Amino acid sequence: MTNAYAPEQVIKKVASLTAERLSRFEHLQIVTPVNTSEGPRYYTLDVRRITLLCELTDDFEVNEDALVIIMSLLDQLHGAHDRLEQVVEAIGAEPSEIKLRLLRRLHDAGAGI
Repeated sequence: MTNAYAPEQVIKKVASLTAERLSRFEHLQIVTPVNTSEGPRYYTLDVRRITLLCELTDDFEVNEDALVIIMSLLDQLHGAHDRLEQVVEAIGAEPSEIKLRLLRRLHDAGAGI
């Protein structure tokens, strides 16, 4: 099973997607295919993103300017989540006394931990 899809395959997978709509999402730079020797390809995450974009425009009538902002915020949130996971992993590698001290500081700061 492949996780790279040609534009035609994505259009078949996402019910309300058309070639014109996909092209518009690309023009807005909220979806970017990977160029391969076989042509442009979208990965599973791209297909999910395109599905969300179609749902936002169809079900909630979100306009293009708002789509760009929403997707930018989602990308930023995803990036922050990745960085937080790295911090948690780094803290996990520290000795117990450092972990305890950090936990106390977070508690004192009202982090709700």
